[in-house]
Amino acid sequence: MTIAIAAYIALVVVGSFYFRISLTPDRLAVLLVIAALGTGRVRAFLRDWSIFIIVFLAWQVLQGMSNSFTHARPHVSEMINLDKLLFFGQVPTVWLQQHLYHPGHASWYDIVAALFYAMHFVFPLCCAFAFWFVRRPIFLEFMASLLFLALAGFATYIVFPAAPPWIAAQWYHVIPPVTRIFAVALNAIGGQQSYSTLYQWAWSHGGYDWYGAMPSEHAAFPFLCFLYARKVWKRAGWILLPYCFGVWFSVVYLGEHYVADVIAGLVYAGAAYAAVQLALRRRAAAGRTAPTQASGTITDRVPA
Repeated sequence: MTIAIAAYIALVVVGSFYFRISLTPDRLAVLLVIAALGTGRVRAFLRDWSIFIIVFLAWQVLQGMSNSFTHARPHVSEMINLDKLLFFGQVPTVWLQQHLYHPGHASWYDIVAALFYAMHFVFPLCCAFAFWFVRRPIFLEFMASLLFLALAGFATYIVFPAAPPWIAAQWYHVIPPVTRIFAVALNAIGGQQSYSTLYQWAWSHGGYDWYGAMPSEHAAFPFLCFLYARKVWKRAGWILLPYCFGVWFSVVYLGEHYVADVIAGLVYAGAAYAAVQLALRRRAAAGRTAPTQASGTITDRVPA
């Protein structure tokens, strides 16, 4: 059953790219319900997933409106300065594109990087399904951390809108030319993907958040998956780390994020993981203390 479900999810992911159907979270929710049918635990799936899916979809619909809340001027130079400080005066995105990208031609690694980027929601939700299927308590911890991380990122986008490298280069002209390779790669594999009605409605009413770059949730989500995979599968969980590095490299090379954004994403993911673990430890400690206090109260009432 595990192999069959994994094969089903893999087939859906490959098919979505072939037929240019974007796997938005609302579509993924439907596909995961179908996968849950194979487990015979549909009621448990709906009970455990419903609140997370509702909040996650609401966050997605609102995300495009983040910049409209304050109309704050986007930050452009701070991430550039930090990247230059870390890389001896170089902006990694500019350096990578100058050495690897061939204008007018999408190389195989451009397409691979675009696929890494497009797996933004697919990967964490598939990991969540695996956690739910194998160890439900870890699934609940993971989803709580994921929502905490997503909402923290959304709050940051409101108070600190930040321009990604391709916008800094093409709109503000503060760094050398940067190509948005993701769009080039999409054209190379058949053109723009189709999006769900929910997403089209959200973009038409709330717009698209061009300045939700700091922190990089593309970098944060897979790292959070890695942290929880280590709890579930111990040594086998390390398999996810190369995927994380692939995503981190891709988002910088594609011109979607600075290294500073990636570092901030890792810090946010680590903080979300630590916050949930701390809350669980405090809850467990409170649970151990309560019976002890009750026992002491009863003992005090017993006459000597």
